[in-house]
Amino acid sequence: MRDSDGVLATATLRMLHRQRTTQVVDGSVPNSRPVRRLRRGHPLGVVRNSQYRRYWAAGFATFTGFNMQMLIRGWMMYELTQSPLMVTMVTAAMMMPMLFLSLIGGALADRIERKKITIAADITMLGSFIALFAVSVAGIMAPWHILTVSVVNGIAFALAVSARQAMISGLVHREQMRTAVGLSATTYNSAQIIGPAIGGVMLPLMGATWALGVSIIVAIPAILLYSSLKPNHHSSVNNAKGSVVENVKAGLAYSFQNSTLKFLMLGAMVMILTVGPFQSLMPVFADHVLKVGAGGLGVLMLAAGIGSLTGSIVVVVIDERVGHQKLELVFGLLAAASLTAFALSPWFGLSIVLVSITAFATTSFMVVNMTVVQIISPDYIRGRVVSVRFLVIGLMPFGALSMGGAAESIGAPAAVAIIAGVGAVGFALVQIASRIFDPSSEVESH
Repeated sequence: MRDSDGVLATATLRMLHRQRTTQVVDGSVPNSRPVRRLRRGHPLGVVRNSQYRRYWAAGFATFTGFNMQMLIRGWMMYELTQSPLMVTMVTAAMMMPMLFLSLIGGALADRIERKKITIAADITMLGSFIALFAVSVAGIMAPWHILTVSVVNGIAFALAVSARQAMISGLVHREQMRTAVGLSATTYNSAQIIGPAIGGVMLPLMGATWALGVSIIVAIPAILLYSSLKPNHHSSVNNAKGSVVENVKAGLAYSFQNSTLKFLMLGAMVMILTVGPFQSLMPVFADHVLKVGAGGLGVLMLAAGIGSLTGSIVVVVIDERVGHQKLELVFGLLAAASLTAFALSPWFGLSIVLVSITAFATTSFMVVNMTVVQIISPDYIRGRVVSVRFLVIGLMPFGALSMGGAAESIGAPAAVAIIAGVGAVGFALVQIASRIFDPSSEVESH
């Protein structure tokens, strides 16, 4: 009898260990989901989570449609103006709100239900997509239409990006946070390349107007998927005290007082200002440098999409086996070297290979960087720390505009090669400084 009681007790404890019951955000009914006993961060544990699968699919749909739009808008702007600077203005107009609003978005993510913020932003972006499509169908497209819609997208993105990213902690078990964050970063980085790749294929097949229409269809499922999510409530989340301004100050202070976070932000800044904006000049390389037109642009972006997706998968597979400082240095230098070679390449076939390598390295760098930022940030302030990281991404307009301005002055190949070289030096300097002033960062990120 005693033995059977012991077996029963053991079975009960195991059942309780595999079951977590937490309060849903809206306070309605308990949300119980099984947590499989897999090793820390095991990818299968995340994939088996239906809530996370919906979250991942929603993010991928949103950003694939969005990045399709960005490529098509860049092509339309070049056709309207024949100006490399105006092409980069499309990216700048979308990214500029990040500088002014991302910190506010981070404060909101720690005060308001993150799911609601995300859905509101997606509805706003979808409405702007439809408006631009209608203008194009009417045949009255002008540069200011493209720039205005890009600014609206930038505002919606800036206010919601922290909430969208920080929502992960309410969807997965804490032991699977590292893998979940790494995989979620692939929605941004892969879609950033895959979306333009699809758009590039659609341009010669359907024309710019109907390619815009396809991007709308791609983005619609995201709203339905986000609406179906039921994030778990953590007592420290959406409970920030004081005013929004005080919350913003607290997020900035935490980010810059933590030495590991500080160097992560600096590394991302180098990428965003140098190598990162290379996509904004792809229409110029396809049309003016390589002379392959819209069809060639689609091939280049498809190759970049394959490289980006490969990079995302490789980073998740590497997991914790290699320290983030080493990974960032390797991927950063590889991205700068391959982009320099791409800029100077006179052959279309070689350019396809080099742009794929550049996308692979760039995506890998950004995934590693964002994963560590999320992992070392506590729940109560994660939204604000993530917002500082996206504030850094908001610097991309300066990188894109400097690349576009230099391209108009000395030509796109020379401009991109020089700026990529500056990036290589920057990556090396950041990693040297981080090893000198923050030698414990490799331990903290594990």
